[in-house]
This record gives sequence, structure tokens and C-alpha cells, in this order.
Amino acid sequence: MVDVLEKAGEEGLALTFDDVLLVPAYSDVVPANVDLNTNLTSDISLKIPLISADMDTVSGADMARAMALQGGIGFLWKSSLEEQVFAVEDVKNTLNRKIDKPISVGSNKTKRDVLKILERYQNRFSSLVVVDEDRRVVGLVTGDKTRFAKDESLVRDFMVEDVIVSGEDTSVLGAYNLMKKSMVPKLILTDSEGRLAGMYCFGDVKSIIEGDRNLYNVDARGQLRVGANIGVNDLERAERLLRKGCDVLLIGTAHGYSKNVIETVKAVRDNFKGKYDFGLVAGNVATYEGARALFEAGADAVKVGIGPGSICTTRVVAGAGVPQMTAIYEVVRAAKEFGRYVIADGGIRYSGDIVKAMGAGASCVMMGSVFAGAEEAPGESMKVGGQKFKSYRGMGSQGAMKDNLSSLERYSQKTGKMVPEGVEGMVPYKGKVCEIIFQYLGGLRSGMGYVGAKNILELQKAKFNRVTNAGQVEARPHDVEIIKKSSNYK
Repeated sequence: MVDVLEKAGEEGLALTFDDVLLVPAYSDVVPANVDLNTNLTSDISLKIPLISADMDTVSGADMARAMALQGGIGFLWKSSLEEQVFAVEDVKNTLNRKIDKPISVGSNKTKRDVLKILERYQNRFSSLVVVDEDRRVVGLVTGDKTRFAKDESLVRDFMVEDVIVSGEDTSVLGAYNLMKKSMVPKLILTDSEGRLAGMYCFGDVKSIIEGDRNLYNVDARGQLRVGANIGVNDLERAERLLRKGCDVLLIGTAHGYSKNVIETVKAVRDNFKGKYDFGLVAGNVATYEGARALFEAGADAVKVGIGPGSICTTRVVAGAGVPQMTAIYEVVRAAKEFGRYVIADGGIRYSGDIVKAMGAGASCVMMGSVFAGAEEAPGESMKVGGQKFKSYRGMGSQGAMKDNLSSLERYSQKTGKMVPEGVEGMVPYKGKVCEIIFQYLGGLRSGMGYVGAKNILELQKAKFNRVTNAGQVEARPHDVEIIKKSSNYK
């Protein structure tokens, strides 16, 4: 599979993406027809092998939702507990066939009461069903009506009374047809007595009926999958997230081969495995021994990468780390012994790096800078010289550690004086996540065609050559002036 990586290890050499190339092999594979299905854990599969990183400028609810709709998954960064719980709930409810318990308000309440309710739910929606004392539906409060009402106005004075309702047994297809015919964004469901029994939202119903559900990464209940970083020694957070249906918990720090991470993996496994159905990922590691320790503790998958990220300075500041291709190879050796899985985290710049990482045995890759420029990323947008950018920072950067206690924990720092292991920067705006994914999957498919791999398992049997400095120069465009930018090469 990776003789060149094994040989390099024996010689005390560590290699990264630019140091190797996949060896082209006989192929009867048409890139468009390759199978990109892979495993995150033994019980959780992905339609595409891409994960958005658990970083505050990369993965919020919008990113996690977009990733799952494309067949991958997003790992929510460790924000405040309430924010993270809301984000999980937000993603899981994206494809609700029916909202069983719509948020309601009494007709005798005021606009101020409405705003308080919306704020409590972080303004994730703008409409409330209006009910009387017996919970019979009497109207609907919409964002537009609320906006123009006075603060002291009663709900009954600015609600929409002429609302479309249907029986509680209305199917998702029936709801879609009725809302489309009536041109309404909400369909309220009532029981035989007219009491509130549920609600459909047209956006959700439309995505179910018209969307490519074969592409979505969903759980057994048909809800989008989502992961979340819980850090170390936070069992309360773990259980709160699991109650909301979080599919994968990540016990993630800068140095996963440590006592705190190992003990937390054991504690989460012992307290919640069996009680909840979820995957357990731990990291980050870069060695065979580190991976083996986490697998022995109970991790279903481990995350590989110490210092390869574009905003990470760990290798410069701490002088520690392992070049990423060698790190993947070493961790995969341990994974094979346990029948577990490996996530390659960091250092991905081009689609070819994904092919190499998975050729070395990773089952999927996590990316930060690649997705930080997406519309769905939570980073701040800005314009420089007429070009649009989005902010991107390492979780070990000074700014991230000042803003987030979780970043201090992740890098074993304390408030006050800090020693950053990351930088703050910006990346070009790249458009929607689906557009970015299209380009990177196109490169992955092409690479699989070159080595004759019909699926990810066959790709993991690929051969590598080591590349000299001259070979690296030859591998890039050279001896020309590039006059037109390419969407997949920078």
C-alpha cells in the first residue's frame, strides 16, 4: 500500500503531502462512477469523505447543516453549552417531517412577549402559532407583522387570522401539495377539536420532496447527522448534546495522547455507550502509540494532525509535530489492529491532498481553511482591495483563546498571559459549500480513476512514490505566466 512511507519511517524520515505522489495504475474506472461512501465509525457512514473542522470560524449550525446535506458531516466547535446545544438541535430539526411541538403564544400577550420568546430560541425562527386558553389555533404571528407592531400591541391585534390549517395526520407530501397550492410558508396542524397538533414549514418540506435525499447524511430517524467537540472532563456537556441527538462526540485537544483525553474517552464510553447511540472520536494524535492509546480507551475513530494546519504554529512554537503523510500512515497502522477508523485533520490545500491522505489509509478528511471561505462559515466577511474575504483563525491563536475558554483548554493555557499556537488571518470568499465540495470531490474522483480504485477501500491500497524537490517543482505549473485563475488551483 504505502511502501515508500514505511521505508521513510525506517530511515527516520517523515513525509508530507508534497513529498509523495500516487503511482498511476491500470484502470477501467470511470471517475464519475466511483463510490465515495466511507465510514466515520463502524456504525456511522458518510456519503462523501469530507468533514468541516471544529473551529469557531468554520463550523456553526449553518456549516454543519450544509455539510450533512452534501453527504458529509460538520463538527461544531466547543462554544458555550447552551449555544452548542441549540446548534445541534437546529441541525437535527432541519429535515423534520413535522414539528411536533411548535412554539406558541397566547393572543393576549404583547409584542414584547413575542420578542422574548424568539430571543429565547436565538431567533432561529420568526413565526409563532397563536392559541387560546384551550390551545385552539386562532392565528399566526409572522416576522413582518411583529416588525411593524408597537411594543405594547396585543398579539390578537397584529396576528394573521386567516391561516391555512390541516389535520394532524397530514403527510409530508400532502403538506407540500397544500402549501404549494395555497402559497403559504407554514401549515398548522390541528386535532379534531382544533387544538394545535403540529406544523410544517415549506422550506423543510420542499427539501424533503424536491431534494436529493439519496445524498443527505441522515440518521435512522431521517434527521441530518452532526458532530460536536466536547473537550475534556465535561460529561454534562456530553449528555446534554446526546439528549438532543448529537451523532458523534469529539474529545478533541491539541495533544490527544494525554492523560486527560484518555480518561475522558473512558468516562464517556462507560457512562453513555449503550444509553445513547453515538460515535466517539478522539484526538489529535500523530503517532502509532498515541492512536493505540485512544483506541484502547474506547475511541471509535481518531483524528490525526499535530501542526499541519495553515493557521497552526505548533511546530514552530513548540518544535513538536509529525509531517502529515507519515502521521496518517502511523495512526492507520494502529487503526487496522483495532478495526477502527482514521480522520486526517489539517494540511489539505488541494483535492490531490485528499486523494493522498485516503490512499495512506484515512477514511475521511477534516478541513478548516478549505471551508472557512464558504458562505456558510461563521467567520466575519470583509473586503480588501475590492476582493471579498472571510476571517479564519486557529483555535490556538491569541484571539480565539481570549474569546473562548474552550480554546484555552484545548491548548492547555490559562487566562492572562498566553503562548499562542496559531495565527489569525483571512481566506478568499469561495461561495456556497456545495460549490467547494464539487471541486474537491471532482479531484478525488479523478485521482481514484488514475489508480484504478472503484471505491475508498481500493484507494487505500494505492502505491506511492517519493518526490524530490525537482519533482515538486515539476508537479506545479511552471515556466508560464498564469493569466487566468483556476477554480481548483491557487
